[in-house]
Amino acid sequence: MGLFKCCFNIGLYFAALIGFLALIPLPPFNSTFTKYSVVPAKPLTGSLALNEKLSGAKKLFENQLKGPEGLAYHEGFLYTTIHGGHVVKIYDDKIIPVMKFGKLCGAYQSKIFIYDGLYEEHLCGRPLGLTFDSKGALYIADCYNGIFKVNVSSTDQKEHLVTMNDIIEGKTPKIPNSVAVASDGTVYWTDSDTNHALHDGIFTMLVDGTGRLVKYDPKSKKNTVLLNNLQFANGIALSDDESFIIVAETLKFRIHKYYLKGPKAQKSEIFVDGLPGMPDNLKSNKRGSFYVPLVISRTPYLDDIGSYPNLRMIFAKLLGVLDFTLQTMDFYYPNIYFKKAYHWVGHFESISFPNKMLTILKINENGVITSSFHSTKGDILNICDIEIVGDKLYLGSPFNNYLGVVDLPKDFI
Repeated sequence: MGLFKCCFNIGLYFAALIGFLALIPLPPFNSTFTKYSVVPAKPLTGSLALNEKLSGAKKLFENQLKGPEGLAYHEGFLYTTIHGGHVVKIYDDKIIPVMKFGKLCGAYQSKIFIYDGLYEEHLCGRPLGLTFDSKGALYIADCYNGIFKVNVSSTDQKEHLVTMNDIIEGKTPKIPNSVAVASDGTVYWTDSDTNHALHDGIFTMLVDGTGRLVKYDPKSKKNTVLLNNLQFANGIALSDDESFIIVAETLKFRIHKYYLKGPKAQKSEIFVDGLPGMPDNLKSNKRGSFYVPLVISRTPYLDDIGSYPNLRMIFAKLLGVLDFTLQTMDFYYPNIYFKKAYHWVGHFESISFPNKMLTILKINENGVITSSFHSTKGDILNICDIEIVGDKLYLGSPFNNYLGVVDLPKDFI
């Protein structure tokens, strides 16, 4: 009888906690929590069989930069986006500044980018995806500042295409993430979530997805939402003939296909599902295939998180209470420790994701995984983007404090 009473009381307290937290008007304000499931991971056999084709990777510029997220090669320079709000280019073993977003939150000192203000990422800027168009203009998605078009010959010549105040079908952007440009100048980009900024990334794992695939028309300067309610919309890539575009839904381990032309125009379907990890940036090889780096390997708790909406709600609300408390304390007693704690509470980097291996998939335009490239050594992990330069394959990451590079596998292209 005592055990029954104890269990009953625990259940009662738990129900009361759920009810109390559900009524708290704290972030996330517009979020919902519904049950969803993900397709089981494809077995690592056949074209997904493990190998060591990416083993032997080296670390470049270790402790000299942080989070080389996006990569693009143009006219002899390798461009990348890093923490601190910088876009830089690499040439002859040198890191060369290209442009800066937001306020200065670090210093550039003798080849080394030193940052002491990353806890103010929302003020400093954080460029993520970048790409060049056919005319050599650079397009950059900064998750705190919007979408930019830049003349790399004169970075003073930049156009702010999408601002964080633009109302797009009733919502302003929160995490502009990736960008792709069609031959006619049309810009496609992803807004990973419409309720939370990147420094509250953990919330995007707990709430129902609100990510979007968006089209920007350079003539009318208007944005149109093509896909909605994605669980963290991420990388995008156009097909060779630009008849469709693919977009990564990172937190559901899958990629969507949206038709731009033909009889299925304006319709979408699942391009590939059940990936063995989280897809991040996507890249076309211009030969009928796409490269898909898996930034985080799948684990049971990542697979099952969608099945427990009440637990997700409780955790999100508790984080919201903690965030609000830290912000309030910093308002009345401003200091660096409250600011750092507030940044740490919701940021992806505060989670230690168990990652098993380095994996890059090669998928044809029919959504078939034709080959995969792995390393199980654990030397380099959390790769989100790749770029081929000569006989080298460069490896970007949102977390690493270096730029990875490995000899290009013979069958990669």
